[in-house]
Amino acid sequence: MMKLRPKIEVSYIILIVVLMGAGIVSWHLFFKVYHQQDTVSINQFPQKIGDWISTDLPIPEDVYAILETRNVFTRRYKNPANKEAYLMLVYSQNNRKVSHPPEICYAGSGVSILSNVPAYILFHSGQSIKVNRLFVEQGQTQQIMYYWFKVGNTFTSNYWKQQILVVWKTLLGQPASSALIRLSVTIDGAGPAKAGETINEFVQAISPSFLEYLP
Repeated sequence: MMKLRPKIEVSYIILIVVLMGAGIVSWHLFFKVYHQQDTVSINQFPQKIGDWISTDLPIPEDVYAILETRNVFTRRYKNPANKEAYLMLVYSQNNRKVSHPPEICYAGSGVSILSNVPAYILFHSGQSIKVNRLFVEQGQTQQIMYYWFKVGNTFTSNYWKQQILVVWKTLLGQPASSALIRLSVTIDGAGPAKAGETINEFVQAISPSFLEYLP
């Protein structure tokens, strides 16, 4: 028994060292700040979708700084029926930190979040996606907003799940690009119900492009 003990202790030490090394590598990957240039430009996303035609809106420099990328746009889409919907896309192939929840950008910007509840939207394909549904107000303007994340081919409404998915897919060598998708509609005199109908109509039109243009 005395002769076997050193071998057991050596094997135990080696196992501990290997586990610690793996933990350090995983920890480093999780908090790593990426600087690789994206090869996919989010601006290739269609500016015309069906009968919805878009106009690019300016993005303040402080928002670029928060997002840590310029691979982002905000657009106003409008159809012949004068219905309007806003789309914001933030994308990175390498930096999981770009996909901040919109609430972070709203802090100190004068935007009040009146409610934040889970909801489901239906894609054109029939796929049901869980999202975050916000009711926001700035001055006299109110909006209904949906946002969620895409990691590779996976959609999620949970920020922390998105972060873990990026790390996990990276470790497995799978596509781990990260995107924030935010849709919103301004509430006019027709009320919140009508705004909800407009945003659902827009989702039906635009959802196939999320799969095609967000690899």
